[in-house]
Amino acid sequence: MCYKLRERTEEDVKEFITWTYDGIYSFYDNNIQEEKIDGFIQSVNSEKQFSVVDENNNLIGNCEFYNVEDDGETILAVGVQMKPSLTGQGNGSNFVHTVVEQGRELLNFHHLELAVVEFNKRAIRTYEKIGFKKKGEFDNEIRGNTYNFIIMAKDWRC
Repeated sequence: MCYKLRERTEEDVKEFITWTYDGIYSFYDNNIQEEKIDGFIQSVNSEKQFSVVDENNNLIGNCEFYNVEDDGETILAVGVQMKPSLTGQGNGSNFVHTVVEQGRELLNFHHLELAVVEFNKRAIRTYEKIGFKKKGEFDNEIRGNTYNFIIMAKDWRC
């Protein structure tokens, strides 16, 4: 399956905020996180936040590139999300690879990081398959619970 990044629309956002996941993955539900909903609403026409579509222009996911500060250094990070009905079917590596490589073409980066909650072994395997390596970890409190996050990074030669 071929994917591509495109500008995010209001219609996309309306769909994103309805996405819910089964089991432990409900951690990623969009409809229960006000900050996520607000972020989606504000992301229409953003230069670093995209919708991901298939070859038939069907909405299959979203991604965002954003800066984080680490000991005075600004690092570009990425967040990805696949439509719930498409997860767990073996499409994750192609999906994430497309996001990263098309993001590189658009934003011209040589280093990229991401954070993934430790219990999401499926996502960690996907990131490792496309060359991300564990760099560190941190704890974060979300909705009253503390979660351990793995920081993963990938570099490209200049």
